[in-house]
Amino acid sequence: MSRAENRTFSFDPLGYYDILGVAYNASEAEIKQSYRERAKLLHPDRNPGEKALENFQKLSVAYDMLKDETSRLVYDLMAQAHPKESFPDINALKPYKTRGGEEDIFVRTLNLRLITGKIIRFSDAENQEICNFKEAKTAVLLASASNWTLGWWHPQAFVRNIRAIIDNIRGINANQRDNFTLLTHNAVAYWEEGKKEQALLSALQAGAYADAYQKGLLNRFIAMLGVRSSVRIPAWNCGLLKGLQLLIPGFVLLMVLLSLSTKVVTDKELSKYFARNNEIKYFQQVQFRTGGETVDDMVVGRIIDLPADPSDTNLLYHTIREVQAMHGPSDDFDVLAQLKSRQTVRLTGYSPDQVWYRVQIDNGEMGFVRSEFLKKGVGRKIPDGSKIYTGPEIK
Repeated sequence: MSRAENRTFSFDPLGYYDILGVAYNASEAEIKQSYRERAKLLHPDRNPGEKALENFQKLSVAYDMLKDETSRLVYDLMAQAHPKESFPDINALKPYKTRGGEEDIFVRTLNLRLITGKIIRFSDAENQEICNFKEAKTAVLLASASNWTLGWWHPQAFVRNIRAIIDNIRGINANQRDNFTLLTHNAVAYWEEGKKEQALLSALQAGAYADAYQKGLLNRFIAMLGVRSSVRIPAWNCGLLKGLQLLIPGFVLLMVLLSLSTKVVTDKELSKYFARNNEIKYFQQVQFRTGGETVDDMVVGRIIDLPADPSDTNLLYHTIREVQAMHGPSDDFDVLAQLKSRQTVRLTGYSPDQVWYRVQIDNGEMGFVRSEFLKKGVGRKIPDGSKIYTGPEIK
C-alpha cells in the first residue's frame, strides 16, 4: 500500500473528469452532453491528428467510467484512497491482508520507526504494517524492544532514537489517511468479490477516518450495497499499544527502584532494633527428635521480654495440667522438661502472637509452654531453693 500520509487527496487522479471537461460534481446530464461535444471534435474521422485515435479512446474510457452511477462512485472513492502514481486497476482489486497473509476485515495500518545503532554506523527505517490487533501488539513490542535495546549505540542514532520512540508512541492510530486508504480499498475490493457484508464493515470503519466529502461517498456506497450486518466492530485499544512501548523502560525503572530500596540487614542492626523495641532475638541450636541440628527460620523467633524479678509474684503462673516445656516456641523443638499439673512457673516473655509463653522453672532454666495451658497465680507450693521466687513464703 502506498504511503498517503503527506499528500492531499485528488478528485481525479486518472484525469477522467478533465478529459470530459467537467467538474467532479457534474451531473449525469452534463457529463453526457460534454461527451457528445468532445466526441465530435476528437473523432478520428474529423480529427486526423497523430494522437487522434488515442485521445478518442481516452475519452471513451472516461465516459464509460463516469456515465454509470456505480462505476463513477467507485472511481470517486478510489480517487480519495490512491494517488495517481499508484492508482490500481479498479477492475482487479484484491483486499489487503494481515502480516500473516490472512484476510481480516478489522485490519489497520501501523507505522513504526526503528533505529539500530551499530557503533560506527546506524540504520533508520520506518515500517508500515497492515495487521489485526493481535499482530499489532506483537509488532509494537518487537519495535519497542529493538529501539530500547539497540537504538543507542551511535551518537547520531541516540538522538534519533529518542525522537523515534516518542513518534512511535504518539503515532499509534494517528495515520488517518493510511487507514482510510486501507479500509476504503478493502471495501471496494470485497464488493467486487461479491462479499457485501465484508464490504459494509470495511466501509463503516473507513468512515472513522474520513472527512465530510469522503463520508458522503462512503454513505452512498453503503446504501448501494443494500445489506446490513449484526457483527460488532471491535475498537482498537490504542492506549494499550502505547503502554506496551513503555514496558521495557518501566521494568528497568522498577528494578532500579528495588535495588535502591533494598537493604541487607546485619545481625548487629537486628540486635539494635530489638533492643530499642524491648524485644530480644531467640536463637537456639536444636536437636530434633528425628535427629539432626538446625537454626533455620522455623526455630528462630522474636520474644517480647518481661522483667524477671524473683521477688515479684505478679508474673507467677501455674500449669492447668501436665505439660511439656519446649526449648523453643514450637512443637517442633525438643522437650526441655516435663511439668506437672499445677506446677508454679515464672513468666519471662511471650511470642508476639501470645501463643507461646516463655517460663522459668525451679532450676532456673527457661522453656516455652503454650499459653492455653497456663493460668495466672501460684499453683503447687514453690519448693525451697527454687529460682523462680525468692521472696517471703506465699500462703
